Amino acid sequence: MQKVLLKASLLVFVLGACTSGPRTSFNEAEVKEEIAMRFGEFVTAMNALSTDELKTFYSNDPQFYWTEDGQIQYADKETLVASLDGLIQSLKTTNLKVLKTRVDILNGTSAMLFVEYEQAMEMQSGFNFQINGAMTVLLQKEEGIWRFLVGHSSTKKQRGG
Repeated sequence: MQKVLLKASLLVFVLGACTSGPRTSFNEAEVKEEIAMRFGEFVTAMNALSTDELKTFYSNDPQFYWTEDGQIQYADKETLVASLDGLIQSLKTTNLKVLKTRVDILNGTSAMLFVEYEQAMEMQSGFNFQINGAMTVLLQKEEGIWRFLVGHSSTKKQRGG
């Protein structure tokens, strides 16, 4: 009987050790609010054409990349930043409006963000255009700040009707 109890105790100990890991507690509502505020800051920086501020939203992690309309457009942050510099310099004004958001918390330091948006842009040349799009972003918290680690943006396509 003692052998059975010893084996059972050992099994409980081993299983407990396998399933327990560092548990980070977090308040899901607070994390969602942090992300909403952070994305609000992104919209403000975009509408202000603030290149320096916009650069802070993208992760420095070597795993960073950004996809547009189904293709990896920016394989690293440096490529994205160079393109962003060019875009901001060519714009006279922009008006990014958020239509819908969804935040799914993965853990205390990572989350998925989905955004539907409209963006009107006026180029320095006077050419105007609008984008009706959506983006999905994997965010990670780096040094206390939420940043975009992997993102995908696309324009909405007319579907059959």
